[in-house]
Amino acid sequence: MTLIDRLRLRLGGFDALALMAVIGLICGVLAGGSNILFRYFTESSYVLWATDQSGNTDFENADWLLKLLLPTIGGLIVGLLLQQLNPDTRRVGVSHVLERMAHHQGHLPLKNAIVQFFLGGLTIASGQSVGREGPGIHLGSTTGSLIGQRLKLPNNSTRILVGCGCAAAISANFNTPLAGVVFAMEIVMMEYAVASFIPIILASVAGAVMSRMFFGSDPAFIIPASMDIQSLWEMPYFLLLGFICGIIASLFIMFTSVVRRGSKDWPVWIKTTVGGTCVGIIALAVPQVMGIGYDTVNSSLQGELLLTILGLSLAGKFIATSICSGLSMPGGVLGPTLFMGAMLGGLLGTLGSLVFPNLSSDTGFYAIIGMATLMSAVLQAPLAGLMALLELTNNPNIILPGMFSIVIGNLVVSQLFKRESYWETQMKDRGMRLKVSPMKQVLRSIGVAGVMTRSIAFLKEESTQQEISMALQDKPRWILIQDHAGEVISLMVASDLGRYLIEQEEELERKKSKVKAKDDEGADETQNVPEQSPEEELDDDTSEQPIKLMEIPANRQDIVAIDLQATLEEAYDKMEQRKISAAYVYRITHNKEERIYGIVTRGMITDQYIFSKAQTG
Repeated sequence: MTLIDRLRLRLGGFDALALMAVIGLICGVLAGGSNILFRYFTESSYVLWATDQSGNTDFENADWLLKLLLPTIGGLIVGLLLQQLNPDTRRVGVSHVLERMAHHQGHLPLKNAIVQFFLGGLTIASGQSVGREGPGIHLGSTTGSLIGQRLKLPNNSTRILVGCGCAAAISANFNTPLAGVVFAMEIVMMEYAVASFIPIILASVAGAVMSRMFFGSDPAFIIPASMDIQSLWEMPYFLLLGFICGIIASLFIMFTSVVRRGSKDWPVWIKTTVGGTCVGIIALAVPQVMGIGYDTVNSSLQGELLLTILGLSLAGKFIATSICSGLSMPGGVLGPTLFMGAMLGGLLGTLGSLVFPNLSSDTGFYAIIGMATLMSAVLQAPLAGLMALLELTNNPNIILPGMFSIVIGNLVVSQLFKRESYWETQMKDRGMRLKVSPMKQVLRSIGVAGVMTRSIAFLKEESTQQEISMALQDKPRWILIQDHAGEVISLMVASDLGRYLIEQEEELERKKSKVKAKDDEGADETQNVPEQSPEEELDDDTSEQPIKLMEIPANRQDIVAIDLQATLEEAYDKMEQRKISAAYVYRITHNKEERIYGIVTRGMITDQYIFSKAQTG
């Protein structure tokens, strides 16, 4: 067995933490690099049309004709290019990552990532109301997935690498490594396991280091130096902030879903053109809606925006992003939710300072809490929102009001409005489900290579006693029965075959004893003994006589093939479909030959699930 084969077998189980940590670190470097390239691509494109003297995005001061035509023409070009692709290749973004994790074991195609890179970058550069982080997550996740696919790692390991790429992407975009870890675990992996944590942590650190090498160590937003709650009497106001954020998040999810379902039969180029035109029209009145809008977010954090600007920016971004996202433009919603949260928080903070000037905290304090609350409410990811809040501010004093507001916002969405997260709703609109049963959640995190037994032997369906005895010398637990062409046709318990041989030997001994007893009755009567019948003739050389293994009394089971890369979930589903209880684990070698490594049974899968649940409590 080659070294890479041994590594694959080890990665299928739980004892490969050190190895996964190394691969996760490499994945973080590469995923961070892909996000850096994407950021350079989008930012360099802005230079062509809308920048100020410092090179920063400046759609606000652009000519009105540019505001109208840039997103319109950009939407048309993106749509015409997407129209040339088949529907599967058009699927991009975080929802595509979640779909592949839920239904394809984390195998992300390279061609979709290429579409995301170029058309997603063009969408952002043309001023559409979408975010950069969604495409970044897709690119990072695809990087991890391709590493797993290229090395032919078990699917459970590939899933972890997808999480590594996602964490590195978030970390590289926001310079928040801890939030990247929590985001990957809470939204993409949907589990918290030690086997996943350590590789994802290292990948997130690598992504942050890569980002700091190219863009410096400053966080994505300019946070005011002094941020603290002025009085505990503000806590009801933070409750109000969380409540309103929950309402806005619910309406955003609902409105986006309505647009998506209403336009599902439209040609792609019409969708993107309509979306771009709507952004252009809104930008004539509220130019802040164009592009990522982080400059406007920073202004809100510094308390530099008037009430009218805050209100118009919130309303304009809400409408523009809902339309762009609902019409399937290849961009993200993470950035826009942060934008809307900053505007809403700044709006309430400004009003609070006007009504209670001695009790109200700084406007930026409300803006940053609004960002975390609205983002977490839309994504239904409270822990990710809280970690982002803590890392962006580097201020533990913000935890208390932040937790309060975030929890209220999430409860309003899930309990009051009965809404699922944005991405769950998006997949539901496409006829897919994201959530799986707890059992499958556990099974998909374990590879068949980590559970299978290698205590097997191979026999032809017609084998001699000598061949059987040689096969049983190593005391295997299972016998794989092959036809004359070498195809596996059945599985037999080895002890049943051994018992059959013992019974045959005992029967042979009884016959020999019977013949000997007759011979001892008297030699003088031998002339009266009739000629032996064929049934009583004993052949001492029975080892060469073939035994039909498919006909002897034994416990035989039908068996199906499962790839070495598969998870226990895949093996379980395949057994359920075929109504059988066992599968042999194989891999196709470079010589196009099938190599069998072991077998896994339904009982092994059940035992492993019970063990895993006991370990996690």
